[in-house]
Amino acid sequence: MQWLADHSASLSVIFNAAMLVVWISYLNIFLFSFLRQRRQLVTITQGAGAALKAKCFVANLGLEPIYIVEVVVDLVVGGERSQAVVTDRTLMSDQELQDPREATNQGPLQSGHHSSIGEFEDLIRRGLFAGECRGSLDEVSDVTVTVVTATAAKGAVTGARRAFVIEGRGEERILHGRLLMAEQITSKAASRKLRREVEQRLGIV
Repeated sequence: MQWLADHSASLSVIFNAAMLVVWISYLNIFLFSFLRQRRQLVTITQGAGAALKAKCFVANLGLEPIYIVEVVVDLVVGGERSQAVVTDRTLMSDQELQDPREATNQGPLQSGHHSSIGEFEDLIRRGLFAGECRGSLDEVSDVTVTVVTATAAKGAVTGARRAFVIEGRGEERILHGRLLMAEQITSKAASRKLRREVEQRLGIV
């Protein structure tokens, strides 16, 4: 007991230092978990087959809701590259639309939800119609779908991108992703670049 009394000051310092280490460790674990939960994860997948009639699905696997601002397709047509915004389904008539909201892919996407942005063939045809390169569907060898998003948490323009390769000819044409998952466009530099591209397309100086 006398030893404890003689060294109480030193023991108190050691005890406080140990408690500080424990609290810092807990804080790091909490912060890491919090940042991971807020991390955006948007997937772009094909469903209902491998042909060009397959649907293109966008899913929000992050915990924060997102808002789809734009859908952009990059096409390789006969060896040339072409880019077009295909957010609005301009090739669909009013009679084909059961709901006015079907005329656009813009809108909110809640956490854990997914939405079809149309058939790949339809996206490609709209890309050919609106893009710089003119060509037929059979001449398209690659399609990259970029979904531009915005979140309340980040307050920035972010997105996801996935490339697909098209193989075969005619009715037997199929497509598959070049990578398993979509590339997330979330870094500060990539986000700023994406924002500038969107503003440029909208004519915002």
